[in-house]
This record gives sequence, C-alpha cells and structure tokens, in this order.
Amino acid sequence: MMRNIKLTLEYDGTNFSGWQWQPKDRTVQATLQHAVTKLLQETPKIYAAGRTDSGVHALGQVANFETVSELDLTSIHLGLNSYLPPDVVVLEAEDVGDEFHARYSAVKRVYRYVISKRFRAVTRNYSWFCKYALDAERIRDASRHLVGEHVFTAFCRESDEEPHYLSNVESLKWTETEDSLILQICANRFLHSMVRIIVGTMVDVGRGRIEPDEVKNILESQDRNRAGFSVPPQGLFLEKVFY
Repeated sequence: MMRNIKLTLEYDGTNFSGWQWQPKDRTVQATLQHAVTKLLQETPKIYAAGRTDSGVHALGQVANFETVSELDLTSIHLGLNSYLPPDVVVLEAEDVGDEFHARYSAVKRVYRYVISKRFRAVTRNYSWFCKYALDAERIRDASRHLVGEHVFTAFCRESDEEPHYLSNVESLKWTETEDSLILQICANRFLHSMVRIIVGTMVDVGRGRIEPDEVKNILESQDRNRAGFSVPPQGLFLEKVFY
C-alpha cells in the first residue's frame, strides 16, 4: 500500500547550491534523496514547498514523497537524520493523504530577510551587512504599496516555468533592532528572487535613492529595470509553509 510522507525540514543553505537537484553540485534535494534511498531502499521523487536558491536557508521547509515502506514514523524521522549531514535536519515526519503535495497544496508561505547594520563574524552566513544608513520609516511607507494582490513582474526574475506573475502579499512587516533590520513577508506564492529584489528596492528607498511612493509606479510598470538590485542570498530564510 502506497503511503504519502510529509517532512518538515530545517537546513543551513550556506554550502548548498539551492534545493533543486543539479548534476554536479551539492543540493538539498539530492542530499535528502540519498538519505531516503539509504533508509527505505527506494528512490521516490521528492517534492518541496519552495525551491530555495543557493545560499538560502530554511527553518520550516516542507517536502513529501510516496513510499511502500511500512517503517513507522519515528523510525523514518530518526533514521533520516542518521543519514543526513549536520546542515540538514528532519524536524517532523507525518503520514498525509494521497492528495497532499508539498508545493501545490500550500496556501501561503512566510519568508524572512535579515539586514545587518554592522559587520558580523559569527552570523555572517545568516544576514547581509548593508553599509548604508537606512531610514526604516521610509521603507515601511514604501512597503505598503506591495501588500495585496499584484503582478510582481518588476520584482522578480522572469522564468519560463511561471504561468503568471500574480501574487497576493498578505503581510509585509519590518522590525528594527539595534543591530538589524528584519523583513517578514507572507504571500500565497513567491516568484524567482522576489523577496531579494523587494529587499534591494527597499534598501534604495531607505538610503534615499527611491521615493516611497515611487514603489507603486515601479510595481504598476511591470518593468524589472525600474526596481532595485537583488540582495545576496545569505540573509534569506524560508520560515514557514501553511496548508
């Protein structure tokens, strides 16, 4: 009898070339696939909620695969972790219905991006140092234009895999601390490099290169050349997926 197994994962993306399998590079998907094959003696196809890019981390990535194995969930959970390297951890294993798909069943996802206000040694792989002084209030004012359902062509890399560029941003919140400026953004779907381009645009707003209200015009233009740069990947985390 075929089972559908849902995994919740945490991984440090520093030494991975992203989630998706590549023939010559180390990827999270290939690493997880190796562990599943070792444990279950099967090679099922593994699906993920989001195909994170090189250097991007996950605190709550979700994956699923089908198996005929009768191994109990605790043994799957602990067994996979015994075969996985230290930079990938299975947080939970669950049996789910046949209709569940990690990507297509998701209703919304939450990402976090961490901008550091100073050089860091210990956390340099988990934040991006911005050398410019940023005005958080200007950034918050500009960000309100991105909340809601919009075509985000100006804030993503074009891809032949995308059927459309419509996304509904449910919330977009900036939190400022003494050392950091942190974005938390929730949407039903994220396009390629969408979060990193939004952050890069907001950096330009925060340093005075783009006026807050201009962000509305950039969004409506659907012109990638009018938005800001794409910030480095190490500050980005896939935080949670909702079903």
